[in-house]
Amino acid sequence: MEDFSDKWLPTYIRHGLTVLFCGINPGRVSATKGFHYANPANLFWRGLYEGGLTPVQLKPEETMHLLDCNYGITDLVAKPTHGSGDLGKNDFAEGTANFVQMVQTYRPRVICFNGVTAFRHATGRHKEKVSVGLQDGLFFGNDEWDGAYVFLVPSTSGANANFTREERLRLFGVLSEWLREKGWHPLA
Repeated sequence: MEDFSDKWLPTYIRHGLTVLFCGINPGRVSATKGFHYANPANLFWRGLYEGGLTPVQLKPEETMHLLDCNYGITDLVAKPTHGSGDLGKNDFAEGTANFVQMVQTYRPRVICFNGVTAFRHATGRHKEKVSVGLQDGLFFGNDEWDGAYVFLVPSTSGANANFTREERLRLFGVLSEWLREKGWHPLA
């Protein structure tokens, strides 16, 4: 079996993005192929398209085209693993610190977490009940910036058994509609 632990994925980001999508960490397939959400069982790319967030269904190797829609993409923890259960407390602590610094530097309008675990670790909300969709308030602000809105979609991983495929795909449409209401939708 090929070692993929040293194959880290790039972050696509720039100042003032409409949405920064953030997963938990790269899995084996994505790390091996070198692209975010490269596992065919993952619903991420389909969700963006069916939710009305992209004009076409992008392929993982077209990740850089997210920037054309004023979207970015990253992972909370850059270290690739077979599963997020292989990550330790130090991985999450370091990843969260780096993530917060990046967000405060680039200041996206919205951060869309792909998965409850990434959201919990990034925000420190480990114990409280979490609902998917738009979260209350702004997050990650500092003295110079009020922060970003946060939207939470259930993990698009094929291994996610907590939500149906339909529920996971539907949330992308909810995000799309909210962006239209705010006047921020890149396809409007």
